Amino acid sequence: MAELNQMIDFEIIWKKINDRISDEEEILLKRWLDEQPSHRLYYENALRFYTSGTQFVNSPAELEKAMRNIHHKTGIRSPYRKTQIIAFTSIAASILLLLYFQYFSPFEFGNSLTTQQVQSIVPGSHKALLILDDGSEHDLSEGKNSIIDADGATIKNTGNKLEYISINGQPIEMRYNTLKIPRGGEYFLVLSDSTKVWLNSETTLRFPVQFASDTRSVELTGEAYFEVSKNAKVPFIVSTGNQMVKVMGTQFNISSYPENQTIYTTLIEGSVEISLDNNPHEKLILKPGEQSLLAMNSNQIIKKQVDVSSYIAWKYGRFVFQDQMLGDIMNTLTKWYDVEVVFSGEEQKKIRFTGNLERTDNFNNILEKIERTNEVKFEIKSNTITIK
Repeated sequence: MAELNQMIDFEIIWKKINDRISDEEEILLKRWLDEQPSHRLYYENALRFYTSGTQFVNSPAELEKAMRNIHHKTGIRSPYRKTQIIAFTSIAASILLLLYFQYFSPFEFGNSLTTQQVQSIVPGSHKALLILDDGSEHDLSEGKNSIIDADGATIKNTGNKLEYISINGQPIEMRYNTLKIPRGGEYFLVLSDSTKVWLNSETTLRFPVQFASDTRSVELTGEAYFEVSKNAKVPFIVSTGNQMVKVMGTQFNISSYPENQTIYTTLIEGSVEISLDNNPHEKLILKPGEQSLLAMNSNQIIKKQVDVSSYIAWKYGRFVFQDQMLGDIMNTLTKWYDVEVVFSGEEQKKIRFTGNLERTDNFNNILEKIERTNEVKFEIKSNTITIK
């Protein structure tokens, strides 16, 4: 490894990789690269860093622990002041390069988030709208407790949880309720058969107050995590778009936002059977760790192995992005923080990032973490975010 006091200003390397380097800086960079092989190796690692997708993480304690391990094994001591831990790494780069960038580069990324109107964009909360079969609406805002008697069931709300408790056995007539989760909201629902449903922002679930004796069916738009109560005799069916998911008792996540044009079904536990409304005889079976994908404009379902943790992280209060385009990342974030995003160009949408963030974090803090990768700049005006 090159002696650290011979390091070039990292901004010059960044400008070279992003085609923004001046003629004078090009000469300086070439001279530095020719000095010794370790300099060129460092540059090649930096090049891989930006071409394989930038990562922003939020774990200073882990980085400091790794730093101590690297120092112990290599005997490296930093002649520079430590920069703020902004935790940006490459998916492909080693932990050594991670620490090298963060602690030894003399180029520091400043806090350049531009806020034209100072305000704090706070995360979402527990809120929902319950629509009963008779059309009446009930606001389930956080902190409001209520009990409703309707159609042979008791509906109990505690401000973040809605629970249906059957009191009259099988219903004489099927009556349906609808639970709508707005932007910046989430809610927890317990159905009359004890099935648990976690609903994400901008999600709608239509379900019977009490299930029939031979089937349990619900209709979903948006995203929800299901923990289905086991009943070998009565299947549980989730209809979303042209897709039907049939289970007896299992745990799975469905993401079916219309703007994504794809329905993702991710299995965590048990097994599920997936079919299409217009082709019920063609069935796809998922096993734990598998995910099905159905394009909304096609009749073909495919499946693949995935790391389920990134797809269900929202249920546990986190955002986990694995090599995702910034356009998709911002689409996810805007649902939770209830903001609007404007991209100044299509190229910004395609920049790929990997990151693990807390859903309870202030939105400004999340933007700063992304911005410190030096890939994009954000401007905030009211609740509109402009990305440059």
